[in-house]
Amino acid sequence: MNKIENLYAYNNEVPGQPTCFEVQGTVTVAHPGIEPVLAEPKVRHKGGWEVLQLTLVDSGEPAIQVLTEKPVFFRREGASPWKGLEIMHADGSQRVEIEHRVAIN
Repeated sequence: MNKIENLYAYNNEVPGQPTCFEVQGTVTVAHPGIEPVLAEPKVRHKGGWEVLQLTLVDSGEPAIQVLTEKPVFFRREGASPWKGLEIMHADGSQRVEIEHRVAIN
């Protein structure tokens, strides 16, 4: 259930701005009061690829129990030196290749 659909990871270059590492996708959650959050894990590994942790944060607000698609986004200044990304979540993990995206003036 925590799998990220339409998952994209890329180093984003825009002329006149610093290069950024960005990840985006869509997560299906149990109700609208849950927000998916991507963050760097507290303990880093040395495996030769980028790693992020997907956490589902419940707002605690009353919400109708209906499956809801929510966007998830992560951005860090500076390019990732790795070619792959692993997303760790409660149901396991998933991998995606890190692409390179350049904006044209």
